[in-house]
Amino acid sequence: MKRTSIFTCCAAMLFFSCQQAENKKTENPPKPTFDEAAETAAIMQVIENETKCFFDGDYDCWANNWSHEKYAMQAWNNEDGTYDAAIGWEAINTQGKEWIEKYYQGGKNIVHPFVKKETPQVKFFNENTAYLIWKQYNADKEKKYFRVSQETRVMEKQSDGWKIVNVTAFWDAKSKIPVDSLQLN
Repeated sequence: MKRTSIFTCCAAMLFFSCQQAENKKTENPPKPTFDEAAETAAIMQVIENETKCFFDGDYDCWANNWSHEKYAMQAWNNEDGTYDAAIGWEAINTQGKEWIEKYYQGGKNIVHPFVKKETPQVKFFNENTAYLIWKQYNADKEKKYFRVSQETRVMEKQSDGWKIVNVTAFWDAKSKIPVDSLQLN
């Protein structure tokens, strides 16, 4: 009788252990793996879109690519050696909208008709935050020369997709590279 009780007890323990393991499998399904190439492509689409919208003078399109948080930042240098920075979405929005209206005139004045970028270096800090750095070539209005800029972006994945949290752009205002001399895709 003792042997039957021990056997029944062991069988019951084994059954409940297996049942608990099965419940854990269904409660916590495995996380999908992070697809860095797909996320990089999605980020680059946002970056390309933001640049195009800005240079085309499309304010609403440009603003849609940005994080509208207080911790967002945009920084750049000026031709005279000084720099400017807009901290927080309200400041970025004000500066961006004024720049688009003043210089690009809502798309009537295309200052940089196209840009070329070197392949960016990308660092994911986690599945929702990435840092990118690249050299960018910005064509002049007549499409004769490029102005070079060193670009960085901090990107954050929000509920509606990747958004720009930080743009830092340092432009070489003096050097000009003939458009037909550059061999980038």
